[in-house]
Amino acid sequence: MLNFVTRLTLCFCLCLVFLRAESPDEDDAHEAGRAGRAAKIEGVVTGTAIDQANQPVEFVAVTLKKPDGAVVQSVVTDSHGRFMVEKVPAGEYTLAYAPVGADNQITPPFRLDAQHPQRDFNQLKVSGDVLKLEKFEVREKQQAQMNAIDRKVYNVGKEIQSTSGSASDLLQNVPSVQVDIDGNVSLRGSDNVLILINGRSSTLMGRSRAEILQQLPADEIEKIEVITNPSAKYKPDGTAGIINIALKRKHTGGFSGTVNVSAGIDDRYSGGVSANYHQGPYNVFGSASLRQDDRLRQARDVRTIVDPVTGTVTQADKKTSEHSRPLTRLVRAGIDYAPDEHNQLGFTGNFNRRTFDRRATDQNISTNASGAITSDYDRLRFDPEYEQSLEFAGNWQHTFAEEGHELNLELRSSATDELEPNHYTNRYRTPAQPDSADNKIFRNTEHSSEAIVEYVRPLDDGAKFEAGYTRSADRLDADFLSQDLDLASGLFVTNAGQTNRFIFDGTIHAFYGTYARTFGRLGVLAGLRPELTYGKSRLVNTGAIIRNDYARVYPSLHLSYKLTDRHEFQLNYSHRVHRPESEDLNPFPEFIDPFNLRSGNPRLKPEDIHSIEAGYSFRQGATTLTSTLYHRYTYNAFTSITTDLGDAVLLTTRTNLGVSRATGLELTANTDVGKLLTLNFSSNTFFNTIDASNLGFSGTQSDVSWLAKTGATLHLPQNLLLQFNANYVSTRLTPQGSRGPSFYANLGLRRDIWNKKAAVVLTVSDVFNSLKETTVIDTPLLRENIDRRRSSRIVYLGFLYNFGSPPKKSKDDPLKFDNSL
Repeated sequence: MLNFVTRLTLCFCLCLVFLRAESPDEDDAHEAGRAGRAAKIEGVVTGTAIDQANQPVEFVAVTLKKPDGAVVQSVVTDSHGRFMVEKVPAGEYTLAYAPVGADNQITPPFRLDAQHPQRDFNQLKVSGDVLKLEKFEVREKQQAQMNAIDRKVYNVGKEIQSTSGSASDLLQNVPSVQVDIDGNVSLRGSDNVLILINGRSSTLMGRSRAEILQQLPADEIEKIEVITNPSAKYKPDGTAGIINIALKRKHTGGFSGTVNVSAGIDDRYSGGVSANYHQGPYNVFGSASLRQDDRLRQARDVRTIVDPVTGTVTQADKKTSEHSRPLTRLVRAGIDYAPDEHNQLGFTGNFNRRTFDRRATDQNISTNASGAITSDYDRLRFDPEYEQSLEFAGNWQHTFAEEGHELNLELRSSATDELEPNHYTNRYRTPAQPDSADNKIFRNTEHSSEAIVEYVRPLDDGAKFEAGYTRSADRLDADFLSQDLDLASGLFVTNAGQTNRFIFDGTIHAFYGTYARTFGRLGVLAGLRPELTYGKSRLVNTGAIIRNDYARVYPSLHLSYKLTDRHEFQLNYSHRVHRPESEDLNPFPEFIDPFNLRSGNPRLKPEDIHSIEAGYSFRQGATTLTSTLYHRYTYNAFTSITTDLGDAVLLTTRTNLGVSRATGLELTANTDVGKLLTLNFSSNTFFNTIDASNLGFSGTQSDVSWLAKTGATLHLPQNLLLQFNANYVSTRLTPQGSRGPSFYANLGLRRDIWNKKAAVVLTVSDVFNSLKETTVIDTPLLRENIDRRRSSRIVYLGFLYNFGSPPKKSKDDPLKFDNSL
């Protein structure tokens, strides 16, 4: 608690220092008041560009600059040669102007103040030859990465995997993001990361988000934002931060859309269609996709167990072969209606249904200290599983007369239903006995709702204030039925000792306020987020009710200093939390098989994280370099602990660590080599320390882990694009052991055809078939080695077609630029 108060006080003092640095002394109060009134003056600069024959010139770029060369605003002249720059603060400026392809001409310096709030350049004579253009098109290569004060934005539209792959495929190429063979996502070595869809929580990213990410079509994704130290505006959930997946949503006029189909080896296929219609005040959009996957999993689990009393050593060896064919359907639709220029109403809906039949065989062999086989049997599994979710959201946005002044209201509701009916058959060889059978049936239903109010108000001197309130409520009903086959009657009988039901209700009330302002080259974003959390776990079988209520305040502070247009420094801090999920709290054992049990811990405390980062970025032309030094201090960290219950039966449960620390350095680089080759590289090296003394382990454990990613894009003739990506992750530390290294590489080829309205794509995932996962548990009484592989090398051939087109722009329409993140 003392550490928290110290950090909060430090954040508050820093804010006061910066505010005080800009405050005038009392002796200068009168002068500062006059200067403040002058700074509030909003002037207007107008003018007309003409050629040597005194005729107006269209499409002349006009830029308003400060004396130090800093750009204030840029506009383009209309068909009458006119231009207007509005809301210009008082000060001294120059105008730079030039037609397309010509050198800039500069006006003499001029000043806007209370006596001269407007300046009109009636005749800006453009020298040299002027091209007469019927059409003016601006093209700029989209940056692969953009940096904001609180996030990094990765534009993934150019990734070849975005045509035939999944969201997991795209995330594999994002710096410091790792995706394991089951689709689980981690960021900077931590698997506790909050994943949002379009900046909001979504039922798609719930309990089965790994499966959804492996099925979500990549072509629906526009960009991926990584927010490692989110501001107080965002939920504080997630040890490592937030990954925001921004889906494509067009707002251009007219009707347009995209159709894509792909086919892969082992009878894999996918297809989808998305469309958008925008006319007048209405904007209607929707998409539907279907993806048939094929998954083959191979695993081996070898355990060496020492009896704590006798010291006798036994060994258990389990080999697993599993095959499934998930079929996923995703439908997304919505409508926006703007009755006037200040109001917009929106409604969206998402539907997801995933079904598959899973078949698996476990071969289990146990031996005693002398190596003799004591047990040998096969456990066969058949699981006709399904999961479906439905989500609705409605929103109202009101914009006031002042630009950037707005009020947003949003309501969301979702329901998820999951059924996992596992049917097992046990066939024994040693000792010889009749076959047995059992059913393990999981039924989970979840209902969530969220109400959001957000207010944004621009202030004087370019400052901005944001405030909001969010109420989120979740209810999970987990029903587990265990049945054993009665050999005498041939009927399945309920196993009352294993059957259970767990209900969890959670509600969070969150308030936030942020203040952003620039002081010359210094940018400041400070925020505070108080939250009240109420949680109730109900163990239906026993009647016990366990409450977990707590209050927290989550501060954040982001500083950026722009040394020049090329060099920028950043420093930020945030306090975050990892709340126990319902499956972390459910104490009833989940009987995976006779030798593996898994349960939660209803008294699991929330995990608190303090995170601080210092970063530097450099950009020149197509070259971008970034480096970030970060430190995470975590107390009450979650971890999984495996214990021996005897007879080779292991129980894995959740508990809190004492303290863990992670200090790392993240590097990224992007550049063009000539006009044909684009290269990118990223790495993350971190020193991890775990203090598990509260769990009975002596001292601390520490190691250095790292990961690296590299990619190359080659632009070939005939509209051909070749991409290669490689990823490596080193050995990582766990409380009871380690996870082994992994490596994989992807290759893709794309050719645009039909005037770039269509494309043919070929992708190969895991080119060298090298992806695997190795986990080691090494304690005095238990040594376990788990090796897992999948059918990794996957080849897809895809086709994409863009149909429709928005209406042509009138040549008098102004150019519009989207600088939002």
